Amino acid sequence: MTMPFWQSVRFKIVFGFLLMTAPMVLFLIYNNVYATKVVREQISLHYNNLMEQQVVNNDAILRETMRYLYRMQGDPDIQSLQELSLAEDDSDYTMVKMELTRRFLLDTGYYNKVDTFFVYSRKDDDMFFSTQYSFHFAEVQSALQAYTTELASKDLPEETQRWERFSIPNDTNYLIKTVDLGSGVYIGALVQIDQLNEVLSKFDVGPDGAAFVVDPAGNPLTNSPLPVVQETIVHKDIVEMTKQGRTKWNQNHFLVITQPSAISDIHYMIVIPETYILKNLPYFQKMLYIWIPLIVAIVLSLYLLFLQRVMFKPLVALVRGMRKLGQGQLGVRMPAETSNSEFAFMSGTFNQMAEQIEKLKIDVYEEQLRVQKAEYKHLQIQINPHFYMNSLNIIYNLAALKDYKLVQKMSLHLADYFRFVMLGHRTRVSLEDELRHIEHYLEIQKIRYVTKLEYEIRVMPEHMAVQLSPLLLQPFVENAVIHGFSKKPQNGQPFRIFIHSEQDAEEPERFLRMSIQDNGPGFPEAFLEGLQSGTYAEGEGEQHLGIWNILRRFTMLYGTEGGISFNNGAAGGAIVRLRLPISGPAQQDDSAYKREGG
Repeated sequence: MTMPFWQSVRFKIVFGFLLMTAPMVLFLIYNNVYATKVVREQISLHYNNLMEQQVVNNDAILRETMRYLYRMQGDPDIQSLQELSLAEDDSDYTMVKMELTRRFLLDTGYYNKVDTFFVYSRKDDDMFFSTQYSFHFAEVQSALQAYTTELASKDLPEETQRWERFSIPNDTNYLIKTVDLGSGVYIGALVQIDQLNEVLSKFDVGPDGAAFVVDPAGNPLTNSPLPVVQETIVHKDIVEMTKQGRTKWNQNHFLVITQPSAISDIHYMIVIPETYILKNLPYFQKMLYIWIPLIVAIVLSLYLLFLQRVMFKPLVALVRGMRKLGQGQLGVRMPAETSNSEFAFMSGTFNQMAEQIEKLKIDVYEEQLRVQKAEYKHLQIQINPHFYMNSLNIIYNLAALKDYKLVQKMSLHLADYFRFVMLGHRTRVSLEDELRHIEHYLEIQKIRYVTKLEYEIRVMPEHMAVQLSPLLLQPFVENAVIHGFSKKPQNGQPFRIFIHSEQDAEEPERFLRMSIQDNGPGFPEAFLEGLQSGTYAEGEGEQHLGIWNILRRFTMLYGTEGGISFNNGAAGGAIVRLRLPISGPAQQDDSAYKREGG
């Protein structure tokens, strides 16, 4: 049947795409976004580089000033000051002070960022200084007097290479560095933070931008006007960036750049409005923030409504149907789609596929059941042929010794043992029957090893009726005898096997726990690691006829319910623990079921 072209999905998609006039819109958006991105990146990189270089220069000046202060330790005038006293020789002491003041005044011309050099003698409680700017002489003198008075009452903290913040009332903020020259003489320097910010303040940041210095809490330390810092969001970014140190464009479109000083507790900041950075792109800004989003929103809304009706709705229905089919709901069917020929064809095909999958899955499931049942029976009858030969040899030797009672006992145990093994048609037996079978096996081994083997079975009576796979526990006991007994050191102690049950701590109504434990050498480390990691069970049955058989049958019977774990005891010996699902009614009894051998 030929469908009309105007009903096809291809026509509808192409027609809707042409209505969008996408090429022009995409070009405008791309051109605008790309131009804005380039300008942002270049401005950010430019100002980052400028700031980083200026901060490095400022730190270099502060380091050089520190070196100057430390070099003064060997200066003759400083040594004279350390030796003289204001009370003993007023004239010489005064001459030294005048000489140092004159030198400091000259040196401030070289160290042009330094505002003030000062010297304090603790023994004379005398402080004098030299400053570049006389207009704030009184404020500096008062602040340094208070600083040195506090200095006289306590020792300087441990010497560091860092400058500390220093505030002078009715003045600006400073950085201060004080050096102990010995003999109670201290020398220090003050640097105005505004002087450190002088070069940054000349950067072109626009009328609403600012370059300034802040403390770790984001509080400005410079006296330049900072209208931009009053912006709440900008101030939050400043505080955040003093902790993290990075470049950021915040949601109010300010570029915020920070650079911490390496030798002082200050942060240099630059804040530039995006409008100033992009001032040469007004047309693109208007298109980016107003017209393009509006046009795109309207066109996309109409187009999405169109696609929702003709494509998304039937497509979602088809996807939901496929999901249900994948989850095993084979009865799901799609409604016939009449308005859209492609989806009508897909719905019909889906319904045919679902019917075929339903029929095929039923056939495959039945075949899997047959194969699994055959495999289970095959695994169940796999037993150790050496046990046959050893048992017959024991009977022969006992008959040769004319120990007919032991021959009779051995024959009865062997008959019961083989009778249990040959019942291959059973998929489940009670725990009581499995334990009785294990007792037959162990009694046969005791006839063979006499006083060298002992065993104990202690199982709670309410667990006896629990159903489990036949020969699920016996191979672990057989492995203990074969491997543990043969490798146990001959110390005069018998080889002992202990089998017991207990309530499951997590879900006692659903599971019980069985433990098979011996006092042999335990599992070898490499072998135990393979058991615990699960790699041992991935081998072929021909290579792992003992434990592999049990793990395989356990998975086939119980799936993910319960589990088997392998460990070595703290005092030695192998321990196998099984968490078995309780599949039958429990039998209650007041006393524990206990059987002992030996």
